[in-house]
Amino acid sequence: MLADSYTWPEVTAGLAAIGVAVALARSRPLAAMLVTAALWALSVAVRGDPTVFFLALTVMSCLAGTRMPRARPALIGLSAVAVAAAAVVPLVRWDPTSGGFVPWDLGAWFFAVTGIGLFGLVPWLAGHARHQSLALTHAGWERAERLERERRMLDEQARMRERTAIAREMHDLLGHDLSLVALRIGALEVAPGLSGDHREAAGEARRAVTGAAERLRDIVAVLGDGDAGHVDDDPTGESVGELVRRAAAAGMSVVVHGAQEEERTPGPARALVRRVVREGLTNAAKHAPGSEVRVRLAAGPDETEVTVTASAPDRPGRGVAGGYGLRELAGRVRLHGGILHAGPSDEGFTLAVRLPHVTPPATDVPGPRPVALDLALARRRARRTRLAALLVSAAAFTGASAFLLGFMVYDATTSVLPPAEFAGLRVGLAESEVAAVLPPRTRIDDPSWPEPPIPPGSRCRYYGVDPDPFGEPRLHRLCFAEGRLVGKDFLPR
Repeated sequence: MLADSYTWPEVTAGLAAIGVAVALARSRPLAAMLVTAALWALSVAVRGDPTVFFLALTVMSCLAGTRMPRARPALIGLSAVAVAAAAVVPLVRWDPTSGGFVPWDLGAWFFAVTGIGLFGLVPWLAGHARHQSLALTHAGWERAERLERERRMLDEQARMRERTAIAREMHDLLGHDLSLVALRIGALEVAPGLSGDHREAAGEARRAVTGAAERLRDIVAVLGDGDAGHVDDDPTGESVGELVRRAAAAGMSVVVHGAQEEERTPGPARALVRRVVREGLTNAAKHAPGSEVRVRLAAGPDETEVTVTASAPDRPGRGVAGGYGLRELAGRVRLHGGILHAGPSDEGFTLAVRLPHVTPPATDVPGPRPVALDLALARRRARRTRLAALLVSAAAFTGASAFLLGFMVYDATTSVLPPAEFAGLRVGLAESEVAAVLPPRTRIDDPSWPEPPIPPGSRCRYYGVDPDPFGEPRLHRLCFAEGRLVGKDFLPR
């Protein structure tokens, strides 16, 4: 039977516990939920009343599910409260009819155990599904922001690649042409029979071209971003033989060996071979004017070797110090899978390159986790949580219904006082004599309809009239005072 009204100390203690839970709800949601769960279990254990604090437990559990990212602490905490309630209820169940404790009450035990799942776990799962839904929405906005940032980065990278491409072409084409122009003017400056005025004019022209080469170098350094990761086709289409002939026409002493080997080199490697030759001729014109330049090509079945060697110059170089072209070329060769060596040798200054005919595949570099995978994982987690909430709710409802149905049958069949036995009882009999004919337990419910007044100072017990749990409810009431039967009543509905 349900408990009597709560006393003011009990009400005050309960409100204080709920106040503590509310204060902890935002900063410590798990603690707030466990406080209300323990309060609810204590109410069931002591008073057998599952209706007082279930709303507080439901609200705090739902809030905890919304605010907790992990499920394990909540499951462990609720399981601990359920186990504690299952152990404590049989020991401390209060029986108001006898004014003491009884060792066991199946209804209170059932409510204490299953109520944690109904009023604690199910709302927590519903709140956690809401948490994951909000997380999914947040992840979607983060993905949109990340895509926007990536788009801006791609635009910036495209601009940088364009600037780098301009820098490369300016260095490769204009630098080479300016070097040949400076070489021609330098040869004119030292030509015999030239008057002093003309020689001075040629020197000024050479210095102007050299200054233009210096400014070109500065512009290339500003435009270039150090990315030599793109190997494109040769922009001019000049073969190695044409490059050598143009350099010779500008006054350079240059000899080529194996020019026909160029035809045996595949397209991407061939374009890079021409860039190597152009860079070697440009450096010889700038840094070693008057030197003899030898270009050698050797194409094998798998790779091509190209060497540009400049002997010691007849006169000091009047070009500008650079280095950008070789660094850029080294990056191109490295990306193609080749090897570049540049430096002094026994013959002078040598630029040697070995290029494979097939470019090796790029090495895969692990990148950040794709955002789409994060969103898919969040969606799966949200679906699993919603499914778990539905399954737990269905299982709890099914279990509670089955238990209530079984308990109704158990309660009706084990608390029957047959009409014949009831008729044989007389007011005034000792309680011990009456107990000999009574069933082992009383009905769990008081009558929900009006009943005759209870004799003053007595305590009453209620028994069923028949074992049918679904028939018209009828009860027998026996009231005892000072160890004797003081009242017996038949209570039809």
